[in-house]
Amino acid sequence: MKKLIKVFTATLIGAAVLSSVSCAFFKMDDEGSTVNQKDIQTITINDKTLKLKWNDEFDKTDSKIPDTTKWKYQTGKNGWGNNEIQNYIDNTNEAKTAVVGDGVLTIKAYNEGGEWKSARMNSKQSFKYGYYEASLKVTDQKGLWPAFWMMPQDSEYGNWPKSGEIDIMENAPSKCGDHVAFSTLHAQGHYAGNGAGIGKKSFGEDFNQKFHKFGILWEENKITCFYDGESVGSYTNDGTGPDNWPYDQEFYFILNLAVGGNLGGQGYDSAKTYEFLVDYVRVYQ
Repeated sequence: MKKLIKVFTATLIGAAVLSSVSCAFFKMDDEGSTVNQKDIQTITINDKTLKLKWNDEFDKTDSKIPDTTKWKYQTGKNGWGNNEIQNYIDNTNEAKTAVVGDGVLTIKAYNEGGEWKSARMNSKQSFKYGYYEASLKVTDQKGLWPAFWMMPQDSEYGNWPKSGEIDIMENAPSKCGDHVAFSTLHAQGHYAGNGAGIGKKSFGEDFNQKFHKFGILWEENKITCFYDGESVGSYTNDGTGPDNWPYDQEFYFILNLAVGGNLGGQGYDSAKTYEFLVDYVRVYQ
């Protein structure tokens, strides 16, 4: 029970302090690496061949409910320390704000009876090292904040940001510009407005019309970010210990769509339903 409480607290605080991100971008290393995919089972990066170890293709046909053996939910409308206005609801027994259909997971945000509802999904399994990728169609809408990210399973180095956070993809047009995705690492030595940027790109006006691939190659001493199979930046262990490299523990995935708040901002329409689409999530090791 203590571990569960610690993990939840770290996750909540991590989400809260993310609101302090200025969307500024910091110097990154970029080696020009490419993900070469032979098929769904095998990829090659820098002459390293990795095999598919875990995935969700969201292709189940017997129910619209996301696979309950792979996903669980964080729920509540407490603002998440970030003044967000949505109520994250449980979709374990009924698909309302997390719906599977036609091979895609749709995370919805809508206003019902004056209350915004959405979903925040955590993978039940945690991982360490390998290549992690999701194919996403983002909202790219002012007032919305979709994210694909990772948090530590056990917070071995303490609460956020001491045990780290890996943000693989975020999109917050109200604060960070239209059509922009960005990726950031957070730890005691680099967090919030001083997070370590590992990726940022403007995708153009049709950003919310197409699926794009967002991933990281997480190695023992380096994390490299990839957009659509091409490396865009990386961060290397400087050898100073967990203050700057807490990324040696198991982390789990989070998929969520936030509304409003310090980073989501304004611009949402209460008469509309917004959708964050996920074609797949894959882990290669």
